[in-house]
Amino acid sequence: MKLTSLIATLSAGFVGVSAAWAEDTVKMGFIGSAADAPYFLAIDRGYFADAGIKLEMEPMGSLARQIAPLSSGAIDVANGAVSAGFYNAAGRDIGMKIVADKGRNTAGSAYTVFLARKDLYDAGDIRGFADFKGRTVATIGVGSGDMSTINEAMKTVGMTFDDIEQTALPLPNHMVAMENKGIEITLTPEPYATMIVEAGLAVKIAAVGDFYPDQQQTVIIYGANFMEKRPEVAERFMQAYLRGVRDYLAVIQDGRLIGEGSDAVIDSIMTHGGAKDAELLRRTSAVMINPDGQVNAAGIQMDWEFLKSRGLLETSIEPGQLIDNSYADKAVAALKAQ
Repeated sequence: MKLTSLIATLSAGFVGVSAAWAEDTVKMGFIGSAADAPYFLAIDRGYFADAGIKLEMEPMGSLARQIAPLSSGAIDVANGAVSAGFYNAAGRDIGMKIVADKGRNTAGSAYTVFLARKDLYDAGDIRGFADFKGRTVATIGVGSGDMSTINEAMKTVGMTFDDIEQTALPLPNHMVAMENKGIEITLTPEPYATMIVEAGLAVKIAAVGDFYPDQQQTVIIYGANFMEKRPEVAERFMQAYLRGVRDYLAVIQDGRLIGEGSDAVIDSIMTHGGAKDAELLRRTSAVMINPDGQVNAAGIQMDWEFLKSRGLLETSIEPGQLIDNSYADKAVAALKAQ
């Protein structure tokens, strides 16, 4: 039996978590992209309601913007990419924890890719990582795991991060910069990667999962107040989330949202998120997520070590002190028992 079929069977077999509790409100910061599909499905299919949870989603952009409200208790849950800023905030004894996988670049997945400007590719100037030497690579931000990803890419050709220049470029501007020939190379996630390639502006050089399998793109983070004052709600939240994850994974075929049942998933994304082009969603590569929720601790550790080596960390706190897979483990056990 295929993995997606097994996941679909398991997900369909789950009996809703008892809604005997009074409804608990959980406030969550999020970005609003297609990668939030598991949340959207868990809302539309009643999984949060089954768990006795009313989920209030507040669009806040990057994780950096969510840290302050998470530490104050204004939100309970945050989502995003781990960066030096996250570790430095954690070092101030905020008490937050990385609790689950939100998105990763698996082998064979093309969710996040290196793009080279098409005129440079066609001229033979940039055809692989060796040609990145001395050139500038644009990423969404500086101080994130993207730096470690670039380093891993350059190591495949006997070089390092020091052989390139990095610049920060907001994601929507990746296409504009390519069109204006203001940048040569970008590290770009979906759906922008597909949009840029289809516009004839760039060519895919490599997918992150091909040289750094299971690179932890984004994570879910719980705030201290949520874990300490409402631990049972935090556990129920994770159960609802994982039900959504498994429904989402069940419709992925050939790395895209084109399998049986994908129309409903795409409808959910378009209802709750910023994406409004159903056909684009079908053409783009889907982000992958561990169906059991655990994060890639080894990968997070490697990214942390690289950020530390660059002098970007103001604290000695390490990933092992911040990762707590117990919520995911308990959720998996609870779902199996139903």
